[in-house]
Amino acid sequence: MLKAVGLFGGRNKKSPPLFKDYYGEWITTLKTTLLPSLQQSLSDTSPSSLPRLSLHVDALHRHFQSYYDSLDAAAQNDVAQILFPDWRNPLEKPFLWLADLHPYLFTNLLRSFLDEDSDDDDSLVVQFGDRPWHVATAWRSPSNSLAQKVEQVECGLRLMVPALAARARDAQASFVERVAKNWGPFDGGKKETAKAVMVEAMEAEMEEMVSVVLDANRLRRSVLAEIIGATSVYQAALFLEGLAQFLVGFRNPELLAQFDQCKTPLAKQCRLAV
Repeated sequence: MLKAVGLFGGRNKKSPPLFKDYYGEWITTLKTTLLPSLQQSLSDTSPSSLPRLSLHVDALHRHFQSYYDSLDAAAQNDVAQILFPDWRNPLEKPFLWLADLHPYLFTNLLRSFLDEDSDDDDSLVVQFGDRPWHVATAWRSPSNSLAQKVEQVECGLRLMVPALAARARDAQASFVERVAKNWGPFDGGKKETAKAVMVEAMEAEMEEMVSVVLDANRLRRSVLAEIIGATSVYQAALFLEGLAQFLVGFRNPELLAQFDQCKTPLAKQCRLAV
C-alpha cells in the first residue's frame, strides 16, 4: 500500500541507498568474519580464551545493534522498502514482523538452550563436538535469576507485540477510510482535490508506520541487550552463534534449492483448495 504513494505524487526525495545493499554487506561480514571468529574462540582452550571470547561476543552484539541503527535510518528515508522487501528470499519472509525478525524468535532461541539443561553428558558431546567442557556445559543448570529474566522479557513482549501490531493495523485502516471517503470526487473528475487528500492520507500513514518500525526495532534491541546482559559470556556466545547461524542459513543455496523443489505450484494449490 505504501508503495502506491508515488502514484499520487508522494514526497519528492532523492532516492536513498537501497537497504538490501547494506544488508548484503552486513550478512557477508557476519558469515565470513564475525561468526568464524566467535566459533574459533569458543573452541579455544588457552588460559586467555575467556577475554578473547568476551571481545567477540561484544563485537557480534554491536554488529546486530548497528544493523538496527541502519534499519532505523532506512525506515526514516523510505519505510516501504523495508516493510515490503521484495529482496528478501522466501525462507526469510515467514519470520518477518514489521520489517525484521519477530522478537519472539530471540526468546524462543533462548528457551531452546534453557530446555537443554536436562540433557545427559553424551548428548552434549554430540552437540558441541570437541569444544571445551565448560563451553559444552554452559547451559546446564541455569541460574534462577536467568529464568526470572527470561520470564520478565517474555511478559514484556506479550504486552508490546500486540500493541505495535494494533498501531500498524490502525494506521492502514485510517488510510483506507480516508481514501474511500474521498474516492467519489476522484471518480467524478475532481482529480486534483482527491489527489491532495490521498497524498495527505498516505503521508500520515507513512509517518505512523515509521514510528511503529522504530519502536519495533527498539524492542528488538532491548530484548537482545537484556539476553546478553543476563547470560554468562559462554551462554551469550552460544546464543549469538545460534542466532547468526540461523540468519546465515537463510542464504544457503542448497537450502533455497530444496525449498524451491518443495513449493507447490499455484494451480495445484487451487485444485487442492477446491
